[in-house]
Amino acid sequence: MSELEGKLNMFRTIQREIGKVQNSISSAGTQILENEMVLKELDILEEDAQVFKLIGPVLVKQDLVEARTNVGKRIEYIKNDISRLEGNLKKFEKQQGAVREEIAELQKKAAAGNR
Repeated sequence: MSELEGKLNMFRTIQREIGKVQNSISSAGTQILENEMVLKELDILEEDAQVFKLIGPVLVKQDLVEARTNVGKRIEYIKNDISRLEGNLKKFEKQQGAVREEIAELQKKAAAGNR
């Protein structure tokens, strides 16, 4: 396998990783929206309202304040995860740029060698 083929394979691998990270970021964004909707619903409930949490096939009674706190913590956790994923995305994009430049150099050398 030539050096150029190796770099092209590396480029494709990085592209796949970027796609995976972008999908994860998108999924986490959806989770944030869902949890923010739940939090808004919890906020409009009266303090004596009964709240249940689905755990497996069972609904378990939960304190309203505890439910709000748990959803808020979940949103914060997901936001932190998105920040981590965005850092990974930047790292992969930087690697992709470097490999793209290496490929361009190898292509120039190959073109110059064929003249």
